Amino acid sequence: MSIRTKFAATTAVATGALVDVLAVPAPASAAAATKCTNTQHKEVDTVGPDLDMYIELCVSRDASNRYRARAMVKWSDGGGGACCGMEKVLVEVRLERRDALQRRTTGNLQASMSGFSSGTIPVETSTYTSSSAGGWTADGKVTYNIQSDGAGDKTWDLGGSPSI
Repeated sequence: MSIRTKFAATTAVATGALVDVLAVPAPASAAAATKCTNTQHKEVDTVGPDLDMYIELCVSRDASNRYRARAMVKWSDGGGGACCGMEKVLVEVRLERRDALQRRTTGNLQASMSGFSSGTIPVETSTYTSSSAGGWTADGKVTYNIQSDGAGDKTWDLGGSPSI
């Protein structure tokens, strides 16, 4: 076989293999995906050092079409015990499809943020299985109350994730 014939045969085989791969892609809904917000920051004026909260919201889908929303909550300058802690820190995470609620969970982080100067805690919903593609997002809010300030609850509405 000449070099030209070998090249043509090799090119045909390689091209045919590529066409076969491109002709039968996996369904988009079967591919795993995750989309997250940028880190969102809130500084809370407490009696002691100001508490800094950082939250990233993510929506994810696994290969079995199970969707989940997650908040990765980080903080610094927490702690302080009775003098400068938090009476309440509730982080609500919602899994939504086209702004319709599918799953919701709330994590109570008051003891952690009041007891430790810094940390990271994930708060995530249970999974929701659906073959409906598109429009899935993570959303949430934080309800907090600074200890001994007499101002009551405050709400920090978080920006939602991009959709998958």
